[in-house]
Amino acid sequence: MKKFLFLAAAGCLLIAPAIPAQTPWMRRHPEVSWRYLERWEKEHQWLTPAREGRIHFSLYEVGRARTLLEQAVAQGAEDGRLLYELGYSCRVEGDNQSAFRHLERAAELLAETDPGHLYNFNARYLSGLILEERGDDAGALDRYSAALALRPEVSALRYRRAYLLSRQGETSSARAEIEEILEREPDSGPALYLAGLLALENDELSSARSRLERALAAGAEPAPVQYALGYVALRREEIPEAFRRYRAALAAAPGHRDALVSLANLSYREDDLDRAREYFELLAEREPDRGRWHYNLGVVYRDLDREELSRQSLDRARRLEPELFARDRPAAEAPGSFLRAGEALGEGRYREAIALYRQALAEDPFFVPAHFNLAVAYRRSGQGRRALRQYGRLLRIDPDQGPAHLNAGIIAVEFKDRPAAARHLRRYLQLEPESPQADLAKRYLREMRGW
Repeated sequence: MKKFLFLAAAGCLLIAPAIPAQTPWMRRHPEVSWRYLERWEKEHQWLTPAREGRIHFSLYEVGRARTLLEQAVAQGAEDGRLLYELGYSCRVEGDNQSAFRHLERAAELLAETDPGHLYNFNARYLSGLILEERGDDAGALDRYSAALALRPEVSALRYRRAYLLSRQGETSSARAEIEEILEREPDSGPALYLAGLLALENDELSSARSRLERALAAGAEPAPVQYALGYVALRREEIPEAFRRYRAALAAAPGHRDALVSLANLSYREDDLDRAREYFELLAEREPDRGRWHYNLGVVYRDLDREELSRQSLDRARRLEPELFARDRPAAEAPGSFLRAGEALGEGRYREAIALYRQALAEDPFFVPAHFNLAVAYRRSGQGRRALRQYGRLLRIDPDQGPAHLNAGIIAVEFKDRPAAARHLRRYLQLEPESPQADLAKRYLREMRGW
């Protein structure tokens, strides 16, 4: 209850008549005897903040509700509905630790006293959301399952389960959840979007495109759907369509980082150097401490014969992320399709290997091992000129890659391009004069009479 201080006029002190202090219930019920209410509230102290707090909660005055409900709990109140409202108020105020504690206890009590109450479902659902935000997927799935057992028709909750299952790699279980949603709500945009992503993960490109197009028509958030459709187009080597979709994603959400990265990478892979430069400059502007963008810019500037800008960008990249200049990058950094491409290459499935290496280079066109192995796949499949061009692209990124110079020189010999062969073989000998392959390079040079 607020207390007011009355200031007297100069030289005069006014004394207010003696009246009892008004409690909230006295103000709310003026027709009831104040003496009775005073006595009743003293005998039932915990009920007053509990009821007052729940009234504030019903008016969505969560700050005041939380204060009063915490008083009630401190005075001994332990009621499932009250604890849910306290937990919800804590959640709204951003105190997830307290919210989770109160919601878990609310669920325990309501399971015993009123298991069908909406608050029992809500408490489990909100506990699951908090655990999901913490990264505890297993705990979140447990709470979501308990909530679904109470109300299996709630599609939003089933969607959260499907999302977490897909994140854990349980694709079949995730798809079952999504199909359950679509059976009830065939035009659910979020469900269609996730169904499209799951189909994409399973290499079902036609199904993925169909589901994603339907998600877009159903009003799903456009940026992520357009981005996924761009990736589908890229996987199908429909390059103009991939560009169109990525640009649509960026137009719908100018801050969509993945769309911007994909546009930059794809522009470079397709030799649109000016456009690649624009996109990488924008990325470097947005993330100035990320060495990767300065490294990529350095390579692009070098391709554009802007040597000073190239040197500045590469120097900055070396200061920020020196590991970018390591010859042997960890396998963990490789694009997902790179390892599958290696299996196909080793088994002689060259066409598949080429497609997978190209996909890897669309994801990271600066990944030197993918360039090298793609050149190998081209040569083994009888496409020598493409192999030579691919080694050339690799050497634009890493001009001092000895094995690439050696292989490019040998292929140039086969095509009787003596100037190119001599240039590459001599550079190889400069870089790796003690290599076991040095004698081979010298022999080729002697045969061309250029040694």
